[in-house]
Amino acid sequence: MQDVEKDSFLGKAGLLKMLDRIQGEFSYDGTAYHLPVTYAITGRAIHTGDEARSVYEETGGNPLVAAECITSFEQAKHGKEEDPYTGFIVDSVLRKLGYSLVDGSILGLALLAGTPPRPDTAAAICRELQEKYILTFLAGDVISSLVESGVKVGAEYRLVPLGKKPLMGIHFIDIIARVAMMFGGVAPGDTDRLLRYAQERARAFVIVFSGLDEPEIAVYDAFGLLGIPILSVDGYEGSEWVQVDAGDAVGKGLDLKGIKVTVTAIPIPMACSPAFEGKSIRKEEMFVEFGGGRSPAFELLRSRPAEEVTDGKVKVIGPEIEDIREGSAVPLAIIVDVYGKTMKKDYEPVLERRIHNFVNYGEGTWHVAQRDLVWVRISKDAVAHGVR
Repeated sequence: MQDVEKDSFLGKAGLLKMLDRIQGEFSYDGTAYHLPVTYAITGRAIHTGDEARSVYEETGGNPLVAAECITSFEQAKHGKEEDPYTGFIVDSVLRKLGYSLVDGSILGLALLAGTPPRPDTAAAICRELQEKYILTFLAGDVISSLVESGVKVGAEYRLVPLGKKPLMGIHFIDIIARVAMMFGGVAPGDTDRLLRYAQERARAFVIVFSGLDEPEIAVYDAFGLLGIPILSVDGYEGSEWVQVDAGDAVGKGLDLKGIKVTVTAIPIPMACSPAFEGKSIRKEEMFVEFGGGRSPAFELLRSRPAEEVTDGKVKVIGPEIEDIREGSAVPLAIIVDVYGKTMKKDYEPVLERRIHNFVNYGEGTWHVAQRDLVWVRISKDAVAHGVR
């Protein structure tokens, strides 16, 4: 069991040594916020090793500043890591994520870092985060662990792989800093307002596994300055880190940040969440497809009298999916009958458009377009897990 306070103290010395090795100029492309954490704290644009060491001293040896300067320098020196790792996320992508936070399709942010004891431990946590509408970032061996266990990662799955090392978790903080400046009215250099914004409005928490070294522990411990709770699944004790069992980590994080989630369990043999809405199902992953120019297909929603509608009733006319040849294109009609006391004819096209969302919420189902232009795919994996 690692002592967080002791290792954090030693880690700050390690960060200083890494800062001393920075030479030349460095910066991030695709942002107006320079090194966002440092810029938000100090209002200064930092681009050289001398400036990095100077601002580190001026901020009292802030580990967040050190980590940001180090990761930016490493990226400038060696380039971005290969796919699927994102590294620094550019402003244009971040703005889209910010809109999702505003419209409620994302309820909060989480970061997973370190080396999970078993792949299924991390997979279960990530699945719960997806189902609870949490945008999740990943740093360290947890990413390879998830990939090896068959979990798909990427922004389209709301599991964003930042980098191979836990230190890349600093991008989680630079995202919060930029959101504060973009949407929260925080001016660069207004540290007090930044801290208030992060503590009061950033619905974010961190889950750490074992495997963090001393400098990384120092950086993650500094997340607490922003009111971000650190939940330790295993390997750490001390400071304000909260020890939890893996199965309780997500619930504890939500409670600590006051994130209220009401999710209706849908009894289907695949995960179902807005987290999967941006995914795609490639041809080689597809079991069957409908429409898209490959076969006739349409969808239609109709208002009907109460006596003609049975709530929850589903009727399939035609072959079951196990009777369809894998890889084929099959005609499809989706007809939805709706009754409601205040239902109007004008509501039909509005509700009909929601078919697109609901189909895409399935981990193994994909939908584009509408009416008689629809294109739907079901994945091999979904069929293997029992989707009918």
